Amino acid sequence: MSIVVGTDFSDASKPALRTAAALAARLPGSELHLVHVIEGDLVGELTAGQRHELKVQLATKLEAFAKEVVPSFDAAKLQTAVLSGQPGTELADFAERKGADLLVVASRGHSQSSLLRLGGVSERVTSAAGVPSLVVRDERPFVAWLEGGRRLRTLVGVDWTASCQPAIDLVKALCKIAPCDVVAGHVYYGTDGFSRYGLPGTRSWVARDAETEKLIRRDLEERVGRIPDESSLSFEPTLGIGRAGGHLIDLAEAQRADLVVVGTHQRRGPLRLGSVSSVVLHDSRASVLCAPPKTPRADEVPAVRRVLVATDLSPASNVAIPHGYALLTGRTGGVVHLLHVAQPLDAPRSARTEDPELLAKLGALTPEWAERYGIETVPEVVRRSDVARAIRAVAARVGADVVCMASRGKSGVTRLVLGSIAEEVMRDETRPVLVVRQPA
Repeated sequence: MSIVVGTDFSDASKPALRTAAALAARLPGSELHLVHVIEGDLVGELTAGQRHELKVQLATKLEAFAKEVVPSFDAAKLQTAVLSGQPGTELADFAERKGADLLVVASRGHSQSSLLRLGGVSERVTSAAGVPSLVVRDERPFVAWLEGGRRLRTLVGVDWTASCQPAIDLVKALCKIAPCDVVAGHVYYGTDGFSRYGLPGTRSWVARDAETEKLIRRDLEERVGRIPDESSLSFEPTLGIGRAGGHLIDLAEAQRADLVVVGTHQRRGPLRLGSVSSVVLHDSRASVLCAPPKTPRADEVPAVRRVLVATDLSPASNVAIPHGYALLTGRTGGVVHLLHVAQPLDAPRSARTEDPELLAKLGALTPEWAERYGIETVPEVVRRSDVARAIRAVAARVGADVVCMASRGKSGVTRLVLGSIAEEVMRDETRPVLVVRQPA
């Protein structure tokens, strides 16, 4: 493992070095890069010779600083580097050049003092680094965890976006180093029961909803997956009013978390101010591990276990059904949810209905060969005027891996007048959508 640690020689930066040294000592073959960045405006007027001499002096000071902070650390594992420029950017660039697995800095957080320079550096590092960035508030939990004295209490923020997966992967990597007590936290809002899952009736903005939280726990369990057996895993849906980042901080304090792990979109400028990772990094009293976005590998095979096939029961729409089932024929079974969205009558909006006639029609559309492949069929009818939103809500509620539907491929005036349900679903749905075009 390759670890880069940034320091300005202050006492405030020592927790980062102690944490990184304990991690390197725990993992055989690890190397540690201790880096100091000279502010660009401090060396701008120096000659080339003076800059070289300054860097030599600071390199010697780095070695002495390491011996002072971690006397027991193996000096053979330590490499030093002195850079010049903007600290956050230089540290991030150096970590990427070295192919580092982790970049570590220390910060007390702005919630205690807005004047601490390291806090600004930590935020710039996490917004620029292409490697995971650990911002250490207190090294003691990490040292005790790595030395086998206790478990690391870890909160990972989980949502339904792609930026969350690298954070989950980092937590699993931590659990392989030593056992952790992991809490998967998700902030939901009062409208989620209706807008995300299509649950019937109205939902409170200020009261926790048991039915919504049951579905969220199911989705969290599926999203996080398995962790090493010696570690523990629990799920905490949290009702939100306001910024999700603030609720995640409250949850971390309630769980007495040592570490908060979050994914980051690495937004720049004003957009970053409201991001969850920025709020947590700025205000959390716990240490924070930020996972940068990760480009999916082209050779990764996604798991498809549940397919939602939507149909209006017309022949043109039913052409999508065998394609939906075909997505599961190469695996050991699965579930196809056959959905029909009917127009509301007197039932509450988006209410699921046990209309026997419509359910019978859906069941009759199951391909004869589905049972041979171990594919289960679950027919469902909901009543809602907004068909595209209903399809997305049911896909979320059943945890579909893929949505499959047909499109008549309308264009021109016909499309402008009638619109396209398939296009509406594709525009706002985050999961894969297979659209089957009707033959001309």
